[in-house]
Amino acid sequence: MKQDSALTPSLNQKRSQQSQHIDARRRHHILAFVSYITSAVMFIYGFKNLHAELWLLPLILFITGSCFLVNVLVYQATKKLQRACTIEALLVGAFVLSLVYQGGHNNTALYWVFPFPAILFGLLGVRHALISNAFLVLTLAVMLFTPDLILAEYKDAETSRFLASLIIVIIVCWINDHYRERSHEAMELLQQSKELQANTDALTGLVNRRFLDSSLLPALAQQSDEFFPLAVIMCDIDHFKRLNDQFGHDVGDEVLKSVAHLFQQNLRQQDIACRTGGEEFLLILPHTSAIDARKVAEKIRLQFPQQRWVTNDTNYPVTASFGVAECNQTEQFYEAVKLADQQLYQAKHQGRNQVCG
Repeated sequence: MKQDSALTPSLNQKRSQQSQHIDARRRHHILAFVSYITSAVMFIYGFKNLHAELWLLPLILFITGSCFLVNVLVYQATKKLQRACTIEALLVGAFVLSLVYQGGHNNTALYWVFPFPAILFGLLGVRHALISNAFLVLTLAVMLFTPDLILAEYKDAETSRFLASLIIVIIVCWINDHYRERSHEAMELLQQSKELQANTDALTGLVNRRFLDSSLLPALAQQSDEFFPLAVIMCDIDHFKRLNDQFGHDVGDEVLKSVAHLFQQNLRQQDIACRTGGEEFLLILPHTSAIDARKVAEKIRLQFPQQRWVTNDTNYPVTASFGVAECNQTEQFYEAVKLADQQLYQAKHQGRNQVCG
């Protein structure tokens, strides 16, 4: 809707920031778990294998565990989550390949690979994790089916079953994360739809009074440069009760919808038209002075007599009165609305069908 367009970027940005904040917390916890818990496990097994014949295994475990800790400590100092997750994913890949290359304790390296595809999905997101896991599987396949490239010795049946199982794990992780993201997007769209319905007047399609507190005022406070100076115009249809009594509420509803359409035709993209109740409307004009707002109100007022409002009586006159005020900061908004309302009643008192303020 046109009247919502001025706030759509800021509101969508706010929702996007909330979603990004939740995702960042998720990645933060995964990063912390992999860095602290996994490195602790690596150090334990590293010490247990210090006296083993194969010196390479404890070296791999100590180096990888230390790198995990250094990475998370640098992240704690810099708060650069994306960089930390990318480095962590590279360390995970390097660890998996080096462990499979060496074979692990009693040739058990393949068993330790299965948790890491899920970790990559948690750190990198669906698209990048799928690419990284595909590269990892391809590299492992080359290593396992070219025995001369690695130190470990795996049976053919073992390697083929391992790769098949690993691919299944990756596919399941992808399905889970892909549809989790789709579910979150669907829930966000549903929430936006509910917010839109709650903030919209069902009859005219304009925003309602609830919109002012739930959306407009937060936007004014957060992005004041986008709105101030701001003019407000109160508009009230003259003798609307008489129209309802004479032609019925159905005709009155059609007139209200036509008035809303008239506002949309005469307001800018960034302006907002709000139905505050009954036959009263509030027009909000960002970056507009009271002088310019009076010109806008007068332009709209002059178009009322030119419209054919009532189908059964095309000559039935419908006019409107207007009150104008200006504000320069969020705290003054409702004071300006109150002043515009007073100006509106002044216009009514002076004979209606005029602009005051």
